This record gives sequence, structure tokens and C-alpha cells, in this order.
Amino acid sequence: MKPLLRDLSREELEGTALELGAKAFQARSLYDWVWRRGARSFATVTDLPAAVRTALDERLQLTAGQVVERSLSTDGTSKLLLELADGETVEMVLIPDRDRHTLCVSSQVGCPVACVFCASGLDGVRRNLTSAEIVEQFLIAREELGSASLTNLVVMGLGEPLLNFDALIDALTRISDPEGFAFSARRITVSTSGYPDRIRKLAGLERPWNLAVSLHAAEEGLRKELVPTATTAPAALVAAATYYLRTTGRKPTYEIVLLAGRNDRAKDADALVRLLRGVRCTVNLIPWNNVEGVSLDLARPADDAVESFRARLERGGLNVTWRRRRGHDRDAACGQLRLRQP
Repeated sequence: MKPLLRDLSREELEGTALELGAKAFQARSLYDWVWRRGARSFATVTDLPAAVRTALDERLQLTAGQVVERSLSTDGTSKLLLELADGETVEMVLIPDRDRHTLCVSSQVGCPVACVFCASGLDGVRRNLTSAEIVEQFLIAREELGSASLTNLVVMGLGEPLLNFDALIDALTRISDPEGFAFSARRITVSTSGYPDRIRKLAGLERPWNLAVSLHAAEEGLRKELVPTATTAPAALVAAATYYLRTTGRKPTYEIVLLAGRNDRAKDADALVRLLRGVRCTVNLIPWNNVEGVSLDLARPADDAVESFRARLERGGLNVTWRRRRGHDRDAACGQLRLRQP
């Protein structure tokens, strides 16, 4: 299998072009074609001699994956199944909302976190995605949208992003590079199930990316039931996310997947208020989307139960949002992405 071109650094890419016979200005132009214009074929890179383009094509793989299946929800949400160069697959989702288009990308093939309510961890994790494979999802989204503009990027698909830290940072840096795609860093959100040390490491980069923490419960024992791999107390997660806020100026969001009778009770809301009172943040409530194959008997809470939970949090002084259900009829909603075969 050929190396993926977009996994190369600028120096490596230009050096390869020079080695294959390109002049210095042509090697610099190649970077522009790859990282600003988003070239999808060497044939389009007309600044390079034909012989150099052929040699590059023989040595490097320009595209990191291809769409092998599309599913369109009745609400306009699109789920795409990508086959990677080694035959592995990942899912990505495009979510339209009035004048906005949000892309949800995957960071791993599968997921190691194994939240009891989520499809992504049902089959474990196969491997990390490379930087080029994460960027590929961005490029495919731009192609799918055509003349419409991508407005938001969330790393909330398959995988735990902070367990693929280096590739994640490289991909997001390249996507938001002013000399490349120049996508606004403030419109990028990284979601994580925990890992305080890596949240602090992410903060140390001082990028204006948004942070979403999959909290789900304020009480440690209950959170451990919902996220069996969790090794960090909720208070430690809040401390790390608050450090992220102080360092980057970006207010964190705490995600709560609500499960009827398990974490949507009055006492669960009160525990969240105690944990987050006085903390600058947003709490995002996500009523559970049905997943076949989960080990527990779970149910989505009724809307009035969600409204009651939200009101109790707001009375406690918290800023609360309620995520709209999108793409659930095509298993494209939050918690429904998983390892699939075309």
C-alpha cells in the first residue's frame, strides 16, 4: 500500500517533488494544490510536468478513502460510509441546519471507550486513523456540499479523539491553516470521554478549538456504570475542562446522554448542579437514540421528562441546551455510528 500523501509534512512533500524532478517553484506549487485547492487527482496539478505527476502517482496515494455507501435521512442528514486504502471503513455525517452545515468526523476505526448506550464501541477499536484519513472526511464533505459552505466541524464520530492525539492535532492544524484550507478554528469542536492529562495537553496548544466532554453523570459510580472504561472522577474532568477554559478562553460543553430511569432523575440533575455550579460551561442534553445490540435494557426518556430535567438544571443556575434529534432513521444520530461493511 502506498503512503498517503497528506500524511507527509510540507518539507517531506516538497522534498519528494524535488527528488522526482520538479523545480523548486513547482514543488511549492504542489503544496498549494494539495492543501489549499484540495486536489483530488494528480492529473489536475497542471503546474507540474507530466513525468513528475506520473512519478508522484506511482509513489504516493493522494486520496485516503472513497465513499462506498450513502444514506439520506428524511431530515436531510447524510451518512457516508468511507472505505479506506486498507479496506477498513468509517462513517461520517453531514448535518444541514438552515444556513449551516456541520460535519461530524471519525478519529478511529471503532472505539475503545465502550459506553453502554453507544454503538461505536460495540465492536471495539481496530486502529487509529491517520491525519490524512481525518482530513479526507473534510475534503469529501466539501465535495458533497458543492456550492454550499461547510460551517462547523465536530470530532464526534467513531473513536476517542484524544487517544489519537498526534494525528488529530495534525489534521485539525492543517484544516485550519491560513495557508491551506483556512477553515475557522473557532468552528471546530473536539469531543472526549475524559483523559484530563490530554485535555490539559490540548489546552497547552492554545488553539481556539471548542471542547465537549462526554460526562453523562455527575455521580462517579453512575458514570462508571454508563462508561465502564472510565478511570477519572467527574470532578477531575471538570477541573481539566476548566483549565482548558482558562488557557484558551473557550467555554466547554458537557454532554449528557439521557437514559430513562437511569440518569434523568431529579437526583441526577441535582448532582450535576452541585458539580457544575459556578463553572462557566454549557450542559447539552441528548436524549438517547436507540441502538441495537447494547447489553442493557435502555430507553429514551419522554420529552416531558427531558424538559423537567432541563428546567431543574436551569433553576440551579446552569446554561442548558437540548440537542435536536437528527438522522436517527438512518442510524446517523449521536451514538449510532459504528463499524460497518458496505
